[in-house]
Amino acid sequence: MKVSVAMAVYNGEKYVRDQIVSILSQLRKDDELIISYDESSDNSLSILTEFAQSDKRVKIYDNPYKPGVVKNFQNAVEHCLGDIIFLSDQDDVWLPNKVDKVLREFENPHVAVVIHDSKLTDSDLNVRFKSTFKLRGGVRTSFLGNIYRLSYIGCCMAFRSFYKELVVPFPTIYRSHDWWIGSILSCGKTKIKAIDEALILHREHANNATPKSRPPLNYQLQVRWIIIKNVIARYLYKIRIDKSHNL
Repeated sequence: MKVSVAMAVYNGEKYVRDQIVSILSQLRKDDELIISYDESSDNSLSILTEFAQSDKRVKIYDNPYKPGVVKNFQNAVEHCLGDIIFLSDQDDVWLPNKVDKVLREFENPHVAVVIHDSKLTDSDLNVRFKSTFKLRGGVRTSFLGNIYRLSYIGCCMAFRSFYKELVVPFPTIYRSHDWWIGSILSCGKTKIKAIDEALILHREHANNATPKSRPPLNYQLQVRWIIIKNVIARYLYKIRIDKSHNL
């Protein structure tokens, strides 16, 4: 199975080098790291270009959409050509053997999505919480469970690429692309495997794109409504995809 890693980069010079190194060390020669780049005010592009010039697995694409993490990730996913698509933040660190452990679950042809645990760290990678799963009150892989409370963290998710045309375009939701992907892929009878092991160091720092405080109630309700509307609109397409792949 060929692996594509989809990464969105914006003002990431401080941490992106460590993340890319941790990813490339696990990829095989035919795998790829797809980076969507939002125009930045720091040295991110120079760092990305340095990697792309020295390693053909690294490919950079400018984000043609409205700036922001959601459409930046959409652009990365759209350019992925592998069989399995991993999502990656720009500032985390993948622990050794993450790719192998996730791919092992995809050897089961009925598994369509894999999620895994992570360790939550500070900006210097000092571990603050050993389990994001436990921090979020457990894992809910069902559609309704995910609508109630997000269980799918993008940086801890991989899915089969035949779902690419289903998940894109991402609905216009502020900072919630992973909530959308988790919701649309969890509806129906899709088999989702949750690995109860931390496979990345998930770094929290002052400039994270992920919000650190709980958003207002009206925002939470609005996001849920947008997701539900889009899931309803694409549900029959999801069922057709599942049937065509015997899921």
